[in-house]
Amino acid sequence: MREAHSTVERFLEQVAAWAGKEVGVETVLLVGSYARGAATPASDIDLVLLVTDPRSYLEDPGWAGAFGAVERSTVEDWGKVSSLRAWYADGPEVEFGFATPDWMASPLDDGTRKVLEDGFRVLYRRAEGRAKR
Repeated sequence: MREAHSTVERFLEQVAAWAGKEVGVETVLLVGSYARGAATPASDIDLVLLVTDPRSYLEDPGWAGAFGAVERSTVEDWGKVSSLRAWYADGPEVEFGFATPDWMASPLDDGTRKVLEDGFRVLYRRAEGRAKR
């Protein structure tokens, strides 16, 4: 499992580096089982990306190829978050959830609160034009 963990960490580092080059990406959060430290070999990687224009990432998923060859993908609507779920040929299943930055604004809605209370890790945060990790 240690090898799988390091593979996931490398993937997360790639996502953070990519986010730093994307003008519209403000924050990237790891959520779900990997954020809680409870992932199994069958777990997908759950990310929430706070971006200025979620639709642009959902309508043109070519950016997902920056992390490997995408075998297939699908768009899922979860209310305030819409996701691109990608299955990579030589890697993990990843749910890239997209929302505007106000997703984390107070007061939190019930869905956001549940996701954050379940555990999260900040992978990238744009601050004054620089990444904070």
